[in-house]
Amino acid sequence: MSAYGTGAFCPAVTDAGSNRHPWYRPQAADPASTGRLMIRNSLTGRKEPFVPMEGRRVKWYTCGPTVYDASHVGHARTYLSLDIMRRVMTDYFHYNVLYQVNTTDIDDKIILRARQNELVRRLEADAAVGYEELVAMSREALAAAVEKSDGARARIEADLAAAVEAKDSRQVGEQQGLLDAHRVKRGNLDGDAERIAAACALPAGDGADRGAARAELLSAARSVLADKLDA
Repeated sequence: MSAYGTGAFCPAVTDAGSNRHPWYRPQAADPASTGRLMIRNSLTGRKEPFVPMEGRRVKWYTCGPTVYDASHVGHARTYLSLDIMRRVMTDYFHYNVLYQVNTTDIDDKIILRARQNELVRRLEADAAVGYEELVAMSREALAAAVEKSDGARARIEADLAAAVEAKDSRQVGEQQGLLDAHRVKRGNLDGDAERIAAACALPAGDGADRGAARAELLSAARSVLADKLDA
């Protein structure tokens, strides 16, 4: 049997000396039935029995993708992994789940990407910016991007060390996740750096060759140039 919720709460649960927010455990109609479905509680840092607010009815809202760029495998993972959990709750634990997933179509990231795309488009169309000028711009933009990345990593590592020192498991998990995400972004930046270096070394020549070299450099440096133009 799964736990039945009553809509009421038990007294607050707090840990002595902890900086965590107090947690009010929901009351279950059948305490003996709790414990089948355990969920990690970010407030307590422990696994706790899952107890719905209304009997066996579960209202579940979750964020979905923010559609500011091309679709990728991470979008599919969002739907797949969460749908598997929903099916486990309905088919195995027999909860009545009302599940809603959001798709964000207006967001700061979307506005930022649209603005940067327009700035890069204008740069591409500006014939006054030749290959040599673009080389200088790209190298400057790459240096700024690397400096920004190094600073972000240093801040995350400092916050992670502080969380470890404070024995704050929630913050440790969050900062470790941020560090993992940063490693992926830095890998992408390092890949851009290699492409930019190769494009900056192309023989510009004249006419069509010069235009092709400029186009190749614009493609390689698009990401870092977008940040520089929007600074």
